[in-house]
Amino acid sequence: MKRLAGVLSVVAVVAASSVASAGEFRGPLFPAPAVIGFDGHTDMKPVPEAGAVELFHCVKYRDLDHIAPCAEPKIVEVADPCWRPDPCNPCCKPKCVKVMICVPKQQCCNPAPTCCGPAPACCDHGPKVTCKNDGKYVKYDYGKYRIELRVKDGLVEVDYDN
Repeated sequence: MKRLAGVLSVVAVVAASSVASAGEFRGPLFPAPAVIGFDGHTDMKPVPEAGAVELFHCVKYRDLDHIAPCAEPKIVEVADPCWRPDPCNPCCKPKCVKVMICVPKQQCCNPAPTCCGPAPACCDHGPKVTCKNDGKYVKYDYGKYRIELRVKDGLVEVDYDN
């Protein structure tokens, strides 16, 4: 057992020194150290920008095969699953977290102008949004496609339906 502990400590020292040396090469050509996975692919992690939005990380996505074709990413807010009311401050409001979802692309057309008035608008003006349980359930209904967000047990569940 002592031999195994010694081997593990040597591996930890080697790993720590390689991570420290990877930080020396940061610059305009190497903004962040590359992380090479077991399958040989390189995953680059970009350096966060000053105005970057911090997304909630405990998200479970369901039915990804039901996402609309040519969907666009959109950041939405839901109730924070980790928020608990403060017994000393009964007036405090629940906090929100940001989650990224994929929504159908907005369809717009160019109507023919008329001489008697403004051109009729035929753009899709967005989804029908349903919010229940103080933001713990939010549904975005785009007609054929729906996205349901549920807050439960410390995570946000995103369910795509068509």
